[in-house]
Amino acid sequence: MKCEQAEELISALIDNEATEPERAAAENHLRACPNCRRVYEWGRALNREIRAAGAGVVAPAGLRQTILSNQPAAPAEADSSEARRDPIFRLRPLVRPIFASALVLAIAAILFFMPPSGQPISLTALEIRAKIDRGEIPLQKQTNTDELHAWLRHSVNGEFGPLGYDFSPLNVKPIGATVQEVGGRQILVAVFRGNGLSITCFTFLGTEGDAPKNAAAFFDPETRISFYSFSRDGLHAVLHREGNVICMLVSDMPPEELLSLVRNSSPHKRHPVHAE
Repeated sequence: MKCEQAEELISALIDNEATEPERAAAENHLRACPNCRRVYEWGRALNREIRAAGAGVVAPAGLRQTILSNQPAAPAEADSSEARRDPIFRLRPLVRPIFASALVLAIAAILFFMPPSGQPISLTALEIRAKIDRGEIPLQKQTNTDELHAWLRHSVNGEFGPLGYDFSPLNVKPIGATVQEVGGRQILVAVFRGNGLSITCFTFLGTEGDAPKNAAAFFDPETRISFYSFSRDGLHAVLHREGNVICMLVSDMPPEELLSLVRNSSPHKRHPVHAE
């Protein structure tokens, strides 16, 4: 079976609509073709996301009726061989009408309830730190750094974990941890205290775009890492990215001292890895 033939069966396979002969032929091809297997896995993931979005968000009745009553009829697709070579054309069958409607409803509802202006996850992390300080967020007691890291990593099924910062020169030790969810993203929170200092380490999957727009940026030529420094309500933070993991340290120590701590105690400083 050629890839072009397999692509016609992938959407039916994803939606459990393929006949047994079609399923057997498609699965044989997927086992031998990594490119088509990636398309298949992408389609399955998209299907799950659409199902979850449609089930987890309920639009107001008036908005729902408006959307459903105003959906234009989809024009007939050209069935020419040239059209089928178009990548966009190939992906369209993956989104069946029932799932497309659910996605439209989910997006519309999210936009309907979304406040006019949001804030980056990094500023929400500062709010989490303030709530921890006020005792509004309980911590899982952890006094051993390795056990704390293992507990946090296990909490997100090993998808990512906190970075191995060395705070021993400051004589601060771990006291506890928690996992918070913000906008569907998991944030690992580790709290260290001692010697009159309190340092909170936030770890989550993201990009440097998660830093506030007004953050001051500092580039370290030795590690080739950009650090972003910002403050709010007496708390100071330094954020940086390592791979697809964002680490953000928050403390009430002076911002220049916190930046120096992050730059000199990060794993990249102890074991430099030069980015491409």
